[in-house]
Amino acid sequence: MITNAIEQVKEFAETFNIEYSDDMNINIDESTIDLRFRLMQEENLEYLEAAKNKDIVEVADALGDILYILCGTILTHGLQHKIVEVFNEIQRSNMSKLDINGKPVFREDGKILKGPNYFQPNIKEILEK
Repeated sequence: MITNAIEQVKEFAETFNIEYSDDMNINIDESTIDLRFRLMQEENLEYLEAAKNKDIVEVADALGDILYILCGTILTHGLQHKIVEVFNEIQRSNMSKLDINGKPVFREDGKILKGPNYFQPNIKEILEK
């Protein structure tokens, strides 16, 4: 699913002459970094408002926009060829958060805490392949 979304956003970038990278790229100019951040922040705030207003149409719109902007940011950094593997590694790591009885441990606010078998995702290894 994500690769299809990234391809569609790439088509948008090509059509509208928006720069993106074919290869991993951390050397992004500051104005582009700020823009990508602002766009994500704006959509997150739109989601928050829509969810609090119990407006499922606006929630769906905000989530779609968040995904679209995220895909554009992935392309900006040239991570489109690695992001699925990165996600899978994060999933593996997240699943290691269970306690010794195989149960999740929650903080008071609902955040899942790291159990004794937790391991950090090895993103660096994926990016260096």
